[in-house]
Amino acid sequence: MKTLSWSPLLLIAGLAFLLAGCESPTPRPVGPGGAIDDSGDVIGNVPETTDDGGGIPERDRLDIKGGVSYGKWGVIHFAFDSAVIGEEDRGTLEEIAKWCKENPDKKLMVAGHCDERGTLEYNRALGQRRASAARDYLVHLGVSPKQVGTVSYGEEQPVDLGHNEEAWAKNRRGEFGEVQ
Repeated sequence: MKTLSWSPLLLIAGLAFLLAGCESPTPRPVGPGGAIDDSGDVIGNVPETTDDGGGIPERDRLDIKGGVSYGKWGVIHFAFDSAVIGEEDRGTLEEIAKWCKENPDKKLMVAGHCDERGTLEYNRALGQRRASAARDYLVHLGVSPKQVGTVSYGEEQPVDLGHNEEAWAKNRRGEFGEVQ
């Protein structure tokens, strides 16, 4: 009678266990649990949508009657496939938060944008995560949550029509506008 060696079986089981625990090479999604930046801050907490509001979380919707005027404060930019607020954009957000606190009767809209890579649906969702991350950061700085709404344009409103990294970097942005 031949004896079975357990060594190869244990080796295969161990490898399968290790591979099952490996992280995916794609970035962690920003969802109800948020994204974690390099400093450990949770940024981009996006609750699930409770109705058919175009993918915009209910807490991020504003009643807009007269439109939005964008361009007053400049823009912030995002890394590829990311909704994490970078250190270089925190000063811009601090200035916007200061304005919001000085003008509590005014409402602000944050528009999330993407580059052309990815599907239309994916880019709309990523644009929403970017807008919500900027909104969450403003709220973290003391802005009233009722004062800031979000919208995603995905890849639909590029500022640079090029098809290279320089153009894509310009298009991965968040813009801020005062609700009229």
